[in-house]
Amino acid sequence: MRRLIDAPVRRRRGRPPQDGTQAVDVSRCLHVALEVFAELGYEGTSVREIARKLGVSHGLLNARFGSKHALWMAAVSYGMDHLHSHMARIDGTPDLQADLVEQMRCACRNFLLGLVETPAIIQLMNTEGGRRSERLDHIVGTFFRGRTWRIDTLLKQGQKQGVFRPVHTAVPFTLLAHGAGALVILRPLVEAVDVRLGKSSGKLMRAAEEAVDVLVRGLLTGPGPG
Repeated sequence: MRRLIDAPVRRRRGRPPQDGTQAVDVSRCLHVALEVFAELGYEGTSVREIARKLGVSHGLLNARFGSKHALWMAAVSYGMDHLHSHMARIDGTPDLQADLVEQMRCACRNFLLGLVETPAIIQLMNTEGGRRSERLDHIVGTFFRGRTWRIDTLLKQGQKQGVFRPVHTAVPFTLLAHGAGALVILRPLVEAVDVRLGKSSGKLMRAAEEAVDVLVRGLLTGPGPG
């Protein structure tokens, strides 16, 4: 998967429009900003660098977001909202939806599909999660404590019914994001270790889904189905 950060857009000739809200595609801007913050870190990132990748004036970004910190918060919100919406999606027939184990598999698979589109959000979490800061407090308070994640809801339901082991939500969530998800976001490493997986996005995704299956089976209190 080609990364946006490696493909800066050529700027058009002439002075850019002064109205930043009209000149900048907000979704694309936040996607690229997220990738730059993930690669360079907050301290190593400048609004000028993000603007260069987008091919626009940094003044347009300042006009739209106000500051680097505000742009960082908007970019993180973009990435987390994307993952949350993917995980919250319900797939399958009503019969499948009634099966907590299958629901958990679907939620985990959908989360991985979200990572395929925004892998930089996990890369950013790896950086910000390694030390205490105001930015980490913002992430935890806004996105983890401030909203409901489907994997947490399903885990608690399964624990009440005796289907899932009494483990903390952080255990499966971390294994999903940084275990199964590593097959997606660390694709260069996976390709270097096993070129057979790296040659095909489909094969890579199947390997990630196999990791999800191992994770879900490990949550079961008894032998897994099938």
